[in-house]
Amino acid sequence: MTNCVIFGGNGFIGSHLAEGLIANGYEVSIFDTFNHGKKNISHLGKIETIKGNFLNENDLNNAMKNVDYVFHYISTTNPATSARNPIFDVETNIIGSIKLFQAAQKNDVEKIFFSSSGGTIYGEPTEIPINELSPTNPVNPYAISKLAIEKYLEYFHRQGCMEYVILRYSNPYGERQNPFGNQGVIPIFLNKIRNNETPTIYGDGNSLRDYIYIKDAIDATLAIVNIKNKSKIYNIGYGKGTSLNELINIMGEVTGKKISPNYVNDPGLYITKIILDIQKIRNETGWFPKISIGEGISKMWDWINLLYE
Repeated sequence: MTNCVIFGGNGFIGSHLAEGLIANGYEVSIFDTFNHGKKNISHLGKIETIKGNFLNENDLNNAMKNVDYVFHYISTTNPATSARNPIFDVETNIIGSIKLFQAAQKNDVEKIFFSSSGGTIYGEPTEIPINELSPTNPVNPYAISKLAIEKYLEYFHRQGCMEYVILRYSNPYGERQNPFGNQGVIPIFLNKIRNNETPTIYGDGNSLRDYIYIKDAIDATLAIVNIKNKSKIYNIGYGKGTSLNELINIMGEVTGKKISPNYVNDPGLYITKIILDIQKIRNETGWFPKISIGEGISKMWDWINLLYE
């Protein structure tokens, strides 16, 4: 049996990944601070949890003993918070990741899977969709850090260390995503609509994003985990773009409410369009996304309403 540890496994994507790995017969433990409890993984039953600090080398080493696969799904920032404090972003995400890779090297970990950001590291594209060989021109500290971590992972591999796979997710959304935070436009907008508040759109609402429902994103991840990888980097997205204005229209249809968003000036932290080319993962694994944006938003609306019951 393959032993796995998910760093950040109590988070939105990490908790869904844990669920999927367990269903596929992997032995899973979860490393997290658990600062907000264990609600995201409570349904998993008896699972090993490791409370630790990402920046503490002893904690990292203890978590990786007798581990085959490491899933690095910790991020301490998002595009907005990284811009407000880029030093914190570097001190936590980049330095923490290097410590994690060193611990993996010390403990003879077989492979690391890193959750990168296909939605940000390519920057403003000259053409879409973007494949894995497209130039990377990140425009905010969060994306710069993600790309730097990718390069450090490649560096450690070149030193004769563990294998690795980089998963460049587009914009995952779904149950357990924080609707009260400042990242994840779909849960945030739906929560505001649920409470008769006005969603805020930066810019004119025509910016395109590639939104992928979390179940599809995890199925793609498992498809990659379960094969002998031909590649080191995979885009994981829906492969089609949806504008913010289109999102609002779909949300209006799903909720039955008339929505009039508040348009404000774009702070310049975000790109105007991103659609990922997902042909590589489809060719190598046969995976393709199954949940449309309308169906996914409907599922999210049901989940948002359950939070208030």
